[in-house]
Amino acid sequence: MIRINLLKPLEAPIQPFVFEEAAKPRKQKIIIFSSVIAVLVVLIVLLMRPGIIGDMFAAKVAVAEKVESPPPKTEVEEPQPKKVTAAAVEETVRDIQSAHAEPAPPSTYAELVPSQKIEFQYYASSRILKDIKAITPPDVGFANFIFTPPGDFYVHGLAADQQDLDRFQQGLAGMLGAAIKPGMNVAAGSHGQAKEFSFFGSVKYPISSISTPPDRVVDKAELLKELKQMQTVAGTLGIRLKEPKLLNTAQAGNVKRMVYQTAADCSFQQMQDFLTELHDSKSNLGFIKFALHARGDEKVVADMDILAYVEP
Repeated sequence: MIRINLLKPLEAPIQPFVFEEAAKPRKQKIIIFSSVIAVLVVLIVLLMRPGIIGDMFAAKVAVAEKVESPPPKTEVEEPQPKKVTAAAVEETVRDIQSAHAEPAPPSTYAELVPSQKIEFQYYASSRILKDIKAITPPDVGFANFIFTPPGDFYVHGLAADQQDLDRFQQGLAGMLGAAIKPGMNVAAGSHGQAKEFSFFGSVKYPISSISTPPDRVVDKAELLKELKQMQTVAGTLGIRLKEPKLLNTAQAGNVKRMVYQTAADCSFQQMQDFLTELHDSKSNLGFIKFALHARGDEKVVADMDILAYVEP
């Protein structure tokens, strides 16, 4: 038997053992006939589809290119900037304005700088004396009056009767921002009609009432000169001011807060004039407290705590 392979060269046939010699010519004819038929089929297919060989080679090339070609690059999307909205613009503008905004003015006494505190002490001390004088009935007198800036006061005195006392109390309550707490109220005088009284109170004068003050921080070498000037101003008003004595010293930021104590014999009106003249003379000293004690002859003993802010 002969093996035929149309795609490979013929191999050397292996001759098998043949036991029927008589049938050999017939078998050879059958094999030849089959081979002819196979060749005809192939030729017919080629004639009917002449491009089949080219298609087969094109398919092999396409597969090879597909394997060898590198994978396409994937583009990485860059992050897009956020959309600018009207709200974002408004917020940015507000932040810029806040950064460049002027600092808010002080609203309380504690927020004032040293020079402003002294300015307010003059303003509040002068005003409380004027207000008290304006609301006091003729038949009401003081034994003691103490004022501590920015607005705390204590008054102890004598009223001719309950009506005068009521009028005085109403006057106190009518002062600017006043808060009044009654203390003593006892009968006095030979007939018991008079009233000895006391009140604790406070007023709230506006911080905005003061003007922009000069720099009142005193150089240490100039402190003695300031104290002498205060005594000179008092002397021009007929007030003999005692030599100031240092009461205490405390650190206040970059400066020292020094308090001196002094006293003088004067009238109620002279005390008012003293505050006015000292302020007009551009003194750098302030008042953290003054107390007026009745002397019995329409004069008072004025005890004063004088304030100085001193550079070291």
